[in-house]
This record gives sequence, C-alpha cells and structure tokens, in this order.
Amino acid sequence: MSQDLSQFPSGKIILLAQIEAVSVDAANQIAQLLLAIKKNVEEAEPDSLTYRLSQFGTKIVVFEEYKDQKAVKFHEESEAYKALMEAAGTLVTKPPNIEYYREL
Repeated sequence: MSQDLSQFPSGKIILLAQIEAVSVDAANQIAQLLLAIKKNVEEAEPDSLTYRLSQFGTKIVVFEEYKDQKAVKFHEESEAYKALMEAAGTLVTKPPNIEYYREL
C-alpha cells in the first residue's frame, strides 16, 4: 500500500478511498457526487476498469481499478472529480484517505 501514485509507474492500479462525512446528510451529498463521478467513469473513462461505492452511515468507501497511472490521472482531471474535491471540504471530517495497491 502506498499513498504515493508515483510508486506505480506501470501496470494495473487498485485505489481504495475512505471518506468520513460530518453527518449522514453530508455522506448522502457526497454519495450523490460520487454517483456523478461513476456515471462519468462509465461514459468517458475507458481505462477506468472498476468504480464501486459503498456507504454505511457517515462512512463511504470507494474501490477503483485502473489500467495504469495515466488512467488515474485522467480520472482526477474530470470535472465530476473536481466538483467532489471542491465540495468535500465542508462535508468531511478530514481529507479522504486514498491508498494505492498493485494488483497481484
């Protein structure tokens, strides 16, 4: 596990993001933003292979799978992703915990 994407210069990348919202209402707002990202992934990001969302109360987990580092960077440049990052500041208790893994 690493929190540094640059440690994965080639090959498939698994990303696990954990988000803690300030309230259930805030978590639901974040979930709506994540669903917009999921739609964008399905329509416009062919190298984003998996994008799964889970929620329990104020906690949200996002499981993502990418073809390579370039695909992760492309994803992070999308307008939907930027909208989430802009809104997240007031909705979360701390910055999302993002971990990168190499698929075995």
